[in-house]
Amino acid sequence: MAGQISIVYLFLILSLFYFNCVSEKVTYISVEHPRVSYYNPKFLTYANLTSVRYGRANPIYYVGLNFENILPFDTSIYIDVYFYELLTNQYKRSFIEFHFNWCYLVEKDMFFGSAIRSAGLTRPCPHLPGQYNLLNMTINPSVIPRGFPFTRGRIYANFTHPKTKSRVADGYIDMRLASIETKNPKTLFL
Repeated sequence: MAGQISIVYLFLILSLFYFNCVSEKVTYISVEHPRVSYYNPKFLTYANLTSVRYGRANPIYYVGLNFENILPFDTSIYIDVYFYELLTNQYKRSFIEFHFNWCYLVEKDMFFGSAIRSAGLTRPCPHLPGQYNLLNMTINPSVIPRGFPFTRGRIYANFTHPKTKSRVADGYIDMRLASIETKNPKTLFL
């Protein structure tokens, strides 16, 4: 009898060790249904935003941004990012906002900028006219705050050129805060 209880305790201790030490719970932002709703032909030839998932085993959706700029993107391009929360089938604006210029976004920002840098845009500002294909972007789970206020919503981004008082581009993507248990979280994020 004592042998059976010790086996049960051993099994319990090993299972707790396995789930606490071997597997890890990772919270990430899953994004779907991207859309570029407007782009100004004076600044951009084309702009396309995509979301792709690489199989059932990997639940992460990776974002691709393809565009061709006609004018250089530098500190004169401003980006306003607004998070909207999904409440009763309506998107309501939340208090989470980011406002920065293009160079700060690409070179210093840790939330969206790290994804852009990992996609290959590592040249310093200004970014001269040409084609840019930023693929396999995802927000690093380590920069997502633990107490993120909602789990479903939409991220809007407005690109403007304040000197000429013109819009450059607008777009949005639906987001969902999700968690996954994994043994090696570094293999999930490219």
